[in-house]
Amino acid sequence: MSELQIGVLILGVAIIALVFGFNVFQEWRFRKKTSQAFARAHDDVLLNVPKNNVRDGVRADRMEPVLVDSAHLPAGYDEEPFEPEIPEDTSLTMPPPPAERPAPIPEPMPQRDEEEPGQFESADHQALVAALLDPSLDFIAEVVFHEPHELAAMPRFNVGKRTHTIGRTEKGLWKPAEALPGTRYKQINIGMQMVDRSGAVTEQELAGFCQQVSRFAEEHDAAVSFPQRQQKLVAARELDRFCADVDVLIGINVVPGVAVEGTRLRSFVEAGGLQLEPDGAFHYLADSGNTLYSLMAADQMPFTFHTLLDKSFPALTLLFDVPRVAGGVEVFDRAVLFAKQLAAEFDAQLVDDNRRVLSDVGLSRIRDQLVHIYSSMDDRGIAPGSVAALRLFA
Repeated sequence: MSELQIGVLILGVAIIALVFGFNVFQEWRFRKKTSQAFARAHDDVLLNVPKNNVRDGVRADRMEPVLVDSAHLPAGYDEEPFEPEIPEDTSLTMPPPPAERPAPIPEPMPQRDEEEPGQFESADHQALVAALLDPSLDFIAEVVFHEPHELAAMPRFNVGKRTHTIGRTEKGLWKPAEALPGTRYKQINIGMQMVDRSGAVTEQELAGFCQQVSRFAEEHDAAVSFPQRQQKLVAARELDRFCADVDVLIGINVVPGVAVEGTRLRSFVEAGGLQLEPDGAFHYLADSGNTLYSLMAADQMPFTFHTLLDKSFPALTLLFDVPRVAGGVEVFDRAVLFAKQLAAEFDAQLVDDNRRVLSDVGLSRIRDQLVHIYSSMDDRGIAPGSVAALRLFA
């Protein structure tokens, strides 16, 4: 064998090793993210146990989807129950993960020079900017400069919750605050979100935020005012309790008699309108880009082009993140229909995480519970799938 052949062989082995190592790293990173996706564990995402909620509730009167029918497992189903964890949004968040994840917000209009008329003056645009901060969700600090002030850099705050800043320019117009040459602000409002899936803001977190904002105001010779802290803390805890009651994640497990080949699975799923996302799950997306439901491997192995080519999957889990889905009941019906199509295609049964077969009667009961949950959210003024819901349940 010539030196050239040996060199090419060594190079080929090295490339294969790199590809394999990269896939191993991707799987490790995915598992790490899924383990952090929510602050608390939740073994059963379907039945009437407190762990069903994404948040960790301590109240005994928590409302959960309930099934009472029991049935035998499908042949070949493992005796040990699998407990699928939830990938990032995920977004849900699925999803900050966790506290690090930015909450979904409306995209601001493209920025133009402030002197260009008509862009920021419109009432619709001003309302859109003002909606970026919500007094019912955010603790809002108001920083007023003694003279119009150009920001050399945007302030950064070391807090565990999402923050967002809007500014009022010399012309009195509100816009997402940016450190742009020539843009001078008379006032900036800095909001810290008080509730997300990691829980309500704590007194210590709130005090730290106020100290950091006060330091920023002092450095820029500005006056600062804050809402009444105790009132906001009480409101945040009450809102978090409400969110805990409606924060339900439904999982429908699809268990075939024989493991499903990845290539066949991908072909069927993509034909059903789902697409593979970077979190390692297939997602069915709304026109807005938000996830309506998703499909993942029950053992948490991420779907990648590599794993779908050479692996088979003994069980799948269809996930439905209840408060984050607009038009939820109708979308749930669509998700159930897709789960049934999966079961028919791969000769599988639909089971819950307690290994009980899901009958049409049981699924109908879950649907009735969803109607109650969505009614509670509407009564609260937090529409499912709305900007407020996407922020709170992230």
